[in-house]
Amino acid sequence: MLTAVVDVLLMTMKPSAFAPRMQDRPRPRRGREWHNPRRISAGPPAGTPSFPSPIALSAAAAPPLPGKKPGGRPADLFWLLLCIAGTGWFSLRRGQDANWDLQNYHFYNPWAWVHGKRGYTFDIAAAQLQTYHSPIPDLPFYWMVAAGWSPRAIAFVLAVPAGVAAFVLLKLLNLLFADLPPRERGFAVGIAFVVSATSAMGAGVLGTTMNEWPGALLVLTGLWVIVRAMVRGGGAPLPGGALAGAGLLCGLAAGLKLTFGLFAFALCLALWLRQLRPFATWLRHFREAFLFGLAVLAGTAIAGGPWLWALWSQLDNPVFPYANVWIKSPWWGQYEVMGRPYGPHRLIEWIEFPFRMLSPKPFFVAETDYRDGRFPVLYGLALAALAAWLARRLRVRGVGAPVAPAVAGPFSAKAWRLVALFFLFAFVLWTEQFSIYRYLVPLEMLSGALIVALLYYLLRPGYALPAAAVLAAVLVASTKAPDWWHLEFENRTAWFDVKVPPVEPGALVLLTSDAPMGYVLPFFPKDARFFGINNSINDPKRDTLMAKTIVDAIKAHGGPIYSLTYPKDTGVDELLAHNLLRLSETCRDVVTDMRTSPIQLCRLFKIPPKS
Repeated sequence: MLTAVVDVLLMTMKPSAFAPRMQDRPRPRRGREWHNPRRISAGPPAGTPSFPSPIALSAAAAPPLPGKKPGGRPADLFWLLLCIAGTGWFSLRRGQDANWDLQNYHFYNPWAWVHGKRGYTFDIAAAQLQTYHSPIPDLPFYWMVAAGWSPRAIAFVLAVPAGVAAFVLLKLLNLLFADLPPRERGFAVGIAFVVSATSAMGAGVLGTTMNEWPGALLVLTGLWVIVRAMVRGGGAPLPGGALAGAGLLCGLAAGLKLTFGLFAFALCLALWLRQLRPFATWLRHFREAFLFGLAVLAGTAIAGGPWLWALWSQLDNPVFPYANVWIKSPWWGQYEVMGRPYGPHRLIEWIEFPFRMLSPKPFFVAETDYRDGRFPVLYGLALAALAAWLARRLRVRGVGAPVAPAVAGPFSAKAWRLVALFFLFAFVLWTEQFSIYRYLVPLEMLSGALIVALLYYLLRPGYALPAAAVLAAVLVASTKAPDWWHLEFENRTAWFDVKVPPVEPGALVLLTSDAPMGYVLPFFPKDARFFGINNSINDPKRDTLMAKTIVDAIKAHGGPIYSLTYPKDTGVDELLAHNLLRLSETCRDVVTDMRTSPIQLCRLFKIPPKS
């Protein structure tokens, strides 16, 4: 079943039953047709029905170097700046990011890392479970805020990775549609680009601190490096430099945010399994995938090594608290952190899953509402193409003729096979591991290309592009991007406006709820220490080294102790578990401009032990 679906996607580069015959078309010119000097395959044996692909039309119309557009670097610079300007404008239009994770850890974690790595050496679970996510991708955001940049400037810079990714997508699309005549290619690339660049999740996380776009940029660039080498090199082995460079880029993405490791793994599988026969070719592809995988490990070590080592040396688990079922750090229980509450769990749910991604209720694949028809449309077109392919295969078998379609553009056909396999493997891995839609930005960027390609396969020549344009218009008009909270810029001069009441020196501050309060901690006195005593990773009922360390530290602390609570007056039972009571007359508000505000700050006193 898996192979059949990929073959259908690959058929976008193979003959259409409705296209004119190859012998009726003008023969391609000799000379500088491709960078690779070897000529295009002569086609199938005599007597086999031979049709040209609607995408792989005339080799004479293809450029000497596929994907190399006239204009060179000045044109590339123009499109790059235009993409960055467009994403920056969109980010400013949406307002200042104020998402839950930003309030919880995207500001606290890099602050703690810069100030003596206190997130695990001084504080404990101050930003809940996410305390132990890497602070490295958030360092640019922290430095901009700490330097006093205006919120508008920060919002624009946060959108730059999306703009660069859009530019890389343009380069990739020009390679994938390189076999089309220039004018037709321009329409196909433009439609595919519009569909991909306006996706719901891509727009929803643009200009935010969720760090989906930097990783998507690295993965997409890695894929472009391999596709470019494949298209330009024809059937030659992929250059080691291209494999190493692509692997390094994907590894950097995985090191910055571990969820991107699934895309690196999917691309490694696609490199290996893109052709299973003959055995010598399969073995060569295995060596290529192995080299790519080594480069992925190197990139992961470069981008994530410092944080992974810090967790290993302090908490006995380099990905703490994840995978502790096998690693068995005493700081956390030997069980899964979250499991997979999202997405499908039964076979029938898996089968219908892409259709249900259209506009589901919150907490099916996203925490908030959205509407996006790209994956349902792509899935429906793929099923239709599979049915059409099976029908044609059975029809050809019925007359006794072998199925051996001619391919006019073999180099780009191999690139399409790689992209289709990568997409399929990544989607399956994502569904099994996460089913969190915003992690799928790299695949959203490829959805437009696959939709256009499948329409080329299903429709008669001349109908595919008009149908793609209409479908693109419907998709764009019906898309509703999710919103993880934004604030109006108005007259803001700073990203955060936090007012903390006076706090005594040497204070111990206990965060008593699972509300996102980490963003206010950098505004407390530098000698204040923060413990999370009731959140997603720690509470008084847990029997872990982390919980015991907190209990011992509270008992041993001789200075002032405070509680930090949202909503107000909650967390009483958690404080009693540590023999602490809140002095209500001492309570004051930490007032901020975020949604989690005001936060209650109260002085605590220890309950004397019974005599």
